[in-house]
Amino acid sequence: MKTGAFWIGGKHAVLSAIKNPKRKINKLIITEENQKDFNPKNFNKKILIETKDKKEIDKIFISENIVHQGVAAEIESIPTVELKEYLKSKSNSKNTLVVLDDITDQRNIGSIIRSCSAFNIDAVILLEKNYNPKNKMMYKSASGAMELVNIIPVSNITNALEVLKKNNYWVYGLDGNAKENIEDQKWSNQNVFVFGSEGDGLRRLVKENCDHLIKIQINKEIESLNVSNAVSTTLGIFRLLERKN
Repeated sequence: MKTGAFWIGGKHAVLSAIKNPKRKINKLIITEENQKDFNPKNFNKKILIETKDKKEIDKIFISENIVHQGVAAEIESIPTVELKEYLKSKSNSKNTLVVLDDITDQRNIGSIIRSCSAFNIDAVILLEKNYNPKNKMMYKSASGAMELVNIIPVSNITNALEVLKKNNYWVYGLDGNAKENIEDQKWSNQNVFVFGSEGDGLRRLVKENCDHLIKIQINKEIESLNVSNAVSTTLGIFRLLERKN
């Protein structure tokens, strides 16, 4: 395996990586049953393809519980984007971002990135210490969305929020104990939603750097949604309200 390379599995994740012009694919391994779906004539790049049985592909993911669907690809990492560089490229444009405060579970991160892609969120900001760019489970959970959303790792979430506010973004922290409801907000052209870890929620300094703390109204018998569901619910409500406004 080349330096910076790693394996991913699953049809959606692999096809999305192949379609991404920025992504280099070193090798593609498929079962005979998948030859029609992975015909090299349909690819926009040259890829070495090997046909193997399912048991051989199982060995690649032996330490992870991943349903690879008979497809695996060895891919090269893509350099991450710096926050200030990203904001410069989006200057004065309508944009909504998601920030993850101390969320560590890679499967959750992948699911959140998938939801962000579904609701046309352009970038996810998260702590670099919590982000493993080669995690197979994250790629599988994202179901191809890793190729569609900008990932911006930062060393400090509070500092990142300060930079965002200086660039005219309004920052909304999701907090189950907040007094404001998401339905009552008036949105700007540049919005940021901040989500905390399950259990602890947003950290104190992160809360203090939000312009608004807001909540989703749910059944009072339920304490909270898990963070992945909270992200998809928030973004769905936001997009609906945005259209109405």
